[in-house]
Amino acid sequence: MFLEYVPGKSPVHKLDVRAKVVVFICLITALFLFKRPSYNASILLFVVILALLARLPFRRIRGMLAPLIPVFVIIMLITGYTYPASTFSSPEARQILFHSWPGKRLPVSTGGILYGLTLLLRIITMVASSSILTLTTPLGDFLQLLRILRVPYEISFVITTGIRFVPTMETKASMVLDAQRSRGAMIDTGGMVQRIKAYVPIMVPMIVDSIRMSENLACSMLNRGYGATKNWTTLQEIRMTWRDYVVIAVAIIITAIAVVMAQRGYGAL
Repeated sequence: MFLEYVPGKSPVHKLDVRAKVVVFICLITALFLFKRPSYNASILLFVVILALLARLPFRRIRGMLAPLIPVFVIIMLITGYTYPASTFSSPEARQILFHSWPGKRLPVSTGGILYGLTLLLRIITMVASSSILTLTTPLGDFLQLLRILRVPYEISFVITTGIRFVPTMETKASMVLDAQRSRGAMIDTGGMVQRIKAYVPIMVPMIVDSIRMSENLACSMLNRGYGATKNWTTLQEIRMTWRDYVVIAVAIIITAIAVVMAQRGYGAL
C-alpha cells in the first residue's frame, strides 16, 4: 500500500498541503535544470533528509523503485551509445570510455554515462518526492486544495477516489495472486505468452470486484446526498501558518538561484 497516508507529527506532516506542493514543484524544476549527476545527487540527498524527518518507511519507496530497475539498465545503455562525445562541451564528458566493436565502432562516452546517471537520479528523486508528498498528506487535504483551485467537485472526487482506491486494489490483487498460487497456478514461470495467459484468472476476479466496489460506492454516495449541493464543507479546514510561508519563500528563492546557475553554465556536461 504505497500511496496510503502514514500518520505522524513530524515537521513535514505539519506543513500545509499547499506548501508541500510548491516545494515539490520547485524540486522537479531544479531536477531538470542540471545535466551533471552531482547536482541532482544533492537534490536527492535533500529528499532523503525530508524522508528521514518524516520518519517514512523506506521499504515503500524501495518497493516503487524495484520494478524500475530494468528501465534503469535500458536508460544507461541507450544514453551510453546514443550520446556521442561531440554532443558535450566539457572535456571530461567528451572522453571515450571504450569501444564495443572492433575498429573503434560503437563508442561509449563519459558524457553519455553521466547523463544516464542524471536521468536515473531524476526518476528516483521524482518517485521519492512524490511518495513523501502523498504519504505525509491526508487525502482530505488534497480534496480541499482542489476546491481552492476551483476544480469542479465532480472531477475532484474522481481524482481523490482514484488515489484512495489504489492501495485497496493493490491489496486485493495481492490476495488474488496468493489464492491462485495456492491453487497451483504457474504465474511466475514460462514465457511471456504463458505468463499473460496465467494472469487471465487474476484479472477476471479483479474486474468483478472493482465493479462491485464501484456499485457500493455509488450507493453510499446517494445515501449521503452526494450532488445535492455544490457548496460542501469540511470537518477541518486547512490553514497556512508562518512556517508554510517561510518554506514557500525559501523554496522559490532556492529555485530562482538554481535557474540563474543553470543559465550561467553550472551543471552542464
